[in-house]
Amino acid sequence: MTTTVVSTEASAGSVGWRLGALYGPAIYGVSAAAVALPVAADRLHTAPATAVWILTIHALGLGIGAAVAGRATDIWGPRRTLNVGAALLAVGTTLCAMASLLAVAVAGRALLAAGSGAMTATALTLAAGRRPTQRPAVLAHLGAAMALFSATAPLAGALAVTTSWRTALVLPALSLTALPLCWPLAQPRQRLSARVDWIGAGLLAGTAAGLLLTIQSTTLHFPPPAVVGLVAGTCALAVVVDRHRRRNPNGFVPAVISQRRFLLAGLAGAGVYGGLFACVYAVPQMFTRLGYSAAGIGLLLVPSAIVAAVAARLAGRVAGDGARRRVLVGVTALFSVSLLFAAWDRRPVALISATTAGFAAFAIVQTTLTAAITARVDPRQRGGALGLLNLMFFTGGAVGASACSALWQPWGLPAALAAVTVLPAVAVAGAHAALPKAQRTSCASTKQQGRHHSSFHSIP
Repeated sequence: MTTTVVSTEASAGSVGWRLGALYGPAIYGVSAAAVALPVAADRLHTAPATAVWILTIHALGLGIGAAVAGRATDIWGPRRTLNVGAALLAVGTTLCAMASLLAVAVAGRALLAAGSGAMTATALTLAAGRRPTQRPAVLAHLGAAMALFSATAPLAGALAVTTSWRTALVLPALSLTALPLCWPLAQPRQRLSARVDWIGAGLLAGTAAGLLLTIQSTTLHFPPPAVVGLVAGTCALAVVVDRHRRRNPNGFVPAVISQRRFLLAGLAGAGVYGGLFACVYAVPQMFTRLGYSAAGIGLLLVPSAIVAAVAARLAGRVAGDGARRRVLVGVTALFSVSLLFAAWDRRPVALISATTAGFAAFAIVQTTLTAAITARVDPRQRGGALGLLNLMFFTGGAVGASACSALWQPWGLPAALAAVTVLPAVAVAGAHAALPKAQRTSCASTKQQGRHHSSFHSIP
């Protein structure tokens, strides 16, 4: 009797949830850690205004880590990138666990964030690398997982603080638990023959750091001369990065960054992330004024996670660029309106509605724009493109949180939240322009593939 062994491919749901478990804990780095910030400042013998570096360094390290790790995935392959990310998470966790000084805690959080950036970039690259027929479903499940992690972050932080404030700071290390599940998905493949462009990696990291620090300068209370110098230095670095990219098209800064559709997609995602980060920052404060505890706020947001996860699943089933475009524009517009209504009404139902719309928009924008960019970028530059896209998204998130924080004192929290609604409103225009109205014709696709100087092309 002969036994035949048939290899089976993992289902889209299994792949999406596994990659979501790899990506999701990175979201805990801000929302969950914010709950522990007052206690951490007291234990580290520093002022709360100074302890905000614990949060700022996460946004900084996560953006830089995602941008650099994305291109590293193209050159080294996903498994080596995951190994580096895991090592960074482990070392960062150890430093945070031993920290008795703010500088040590910030250093640990920086390594944690860089490791999380490697995990998020690799998760998106692996999802985008699935076969075209499975890719939309994988991204839909990944988006649903991201929505769940986003909405449960305040509750996770509140529960972690009951154990220790250090536990709340190292929650991003939960990505390590998903590593065995995702390792089989990161199949070894032939690496690119291109050498590692360390100069490009350094320039990209420096530019991203300058940009994010400029955005956070108000929150960090930098003096005006320092802000001017930071802006000038960041602009100079951006010019150098552009020149380096032109001279080294296969380096760490892929040519896709100059494409109009890529920039519009980045604008759309940044607007949604900006609105969500501001919402996650402001809504718990508004609930606290209504008498809710941290754990109670976290429980109130759990239904939002469920609704957002279902919305992401349903959006993933939408076929055609035109239909996806309408869904993305509609959900983003709903988020902007609900955010404005929450700032005006301020009752629990309005606040929960705004966060629900925000989590849904967050999941849908990530999956929809990732699919749109993936379908039109050279596979050899896919990781780098998605890493840069993530950097743009998280930069928008930093803008939203910083703007809401800066406007809180002079205007009041509701007015600050209302002002931030302009970010998802801008995202509506970006999403409308970033996604095509209809599929390109085969003739146009063939012509596009023949243009060697452009990184965009149609993938069957």
